[in-house]
Formats: sequence, C-alpha cells, structure tokens
Amino acid sequence: MTAFDPSSKNEVLKIINNVALFMGIGPHEQGMLADKCYISEHKANEIIIEQGDVANKMYVIIEGSVLVSVKHGSAQWKRINLLAPGDVFGEIAIVRNIPRTARITTLTPSTFLTISDKDFLAAYQYFPPKARDNIQLVIAKRLKENQSYAQ
Repeated sequence: MTAFDPSSKNEVLKIINNVALFMGIGPHEQGMLADKCYISEHKANEIIIEQGDVANKMYVIIEGSVLVSVKHGSAQWKRINLLAPGDVFGEIAIVRNIPRTARITTLTPSTFLTISDKDFLAAYQYFPPKARDNIQLVIAKRLKENQSYAQ
C-alpha cells in the first residue's frame, strides 16, 4: 500500500485533481469536495454497492481494485469492468437520481475517498458547465456499456 495521509487536505486535493471525472472543476469546487470527503477501508470480496439500491455515496479508489458486475432478470452476474486507483464509482445513481446500476465488489483490500450524495450534489451545482457536461458524458458512456451487457 502507498503512504496516504487522509488528514491532509493537500493529499485529498491531489487525488481529486487527478480524477478524470472531475476534469474542469476549479480549485474552489475541488476544495468543497475535499472538505466533505472521508476515507473508507474495505477488505477483499466485500460488496460496496448492490445493484438496485438507493444511492447515498460515491467513491474514488485510492488503493485496491473493484469488480463492476450487472445482473438482468434471472441471468447470472456479468462482469462489465475492473476499476483501479483513480477511478470513480457510484456517481451514476447520484447524478441521475436513479437506483444503483451495478454491483461493486472489492477484489483486493481497498481504500476509497468517499463522499455522500448530499455533499457531492451541493458541490456539483457550482461546477462549471463544461465540467458538468464531462460528468454527464462519462455517465452516458457507462450506462450504454451496462445496457450492452444486458443483451
């Protein structure tokens, strides 16, 4: 594991600044997110998000990896993606105000930068239009990927 000081706002800002989903947000908005984030640690094979649940958090992977899988009807779970440090998950249901679209399971012991839905949405309203557009594009792409696995 890499050294990470969760009490350091500068460390949190570095992570936020390197997340593609947050491309285009300014220092003020980054600070708003950093002030509300907290660290969560999880063991391997832990379900972090269950498909269909109500969204209440989103996550940035600091350490570890997660499996993204979906299930449609009575079919088996299908692996649709693997996420690694710097990747975000949980944002779709929060931004679109819909149930969780996939199951997220840790593959290894993992550490996440975590933010509540309310805190993210409070900051999101101040994001520049270009940054909000970027987030919507990422979400649309992920939803399309999820749907393609359903067929």
